[in-house]
Amino acid sequence: MRPLPLFSLFSLFSLFSLFSLLVWAPYSFAALPMKCSLTATSDHFWFYQEQRVFESEQFVIFQNFKGRVVTQVDLKTGKFSRTTYIGEPFTPRYQVLFGLCEEPNHILKMWHMSSVPYDN
Repeated sequence: MRPLPLFSLFSLFSLFSLFSLLVWAPYSFAALPMKCSLTATSDHFWFYQEQRVFESEQFVIFQNFKGRVVTQVDLKTGKFSRTTYIGEPFTPRYQVLFGLCEEPNHILKMWHMSSVPYDN
């Protein structure tokens, strides 16, 4: 029995790679984070699809830490404001940070694509 030529092995590998890309692509879009950074410092924030609580054509809202941190991203400019409520409940202290997100509309489109069911 002759060994497979290198060309055939490469073709098999390419077909396998293409197949795995088609099968797993919808799942990878859901894990894609929206990356944002502060304007005043070099701090970064990543937001995931599971943190999104509201979305419209103008903005998207993320919430985490049991609602104590709320981030609003303007989809036209990419600017965001992040509000952190500090202290015990009913204590009116908070911190507001401002920054910019990288391609928020593109990330939202990828998230929407991941939620579309594929035919078998």
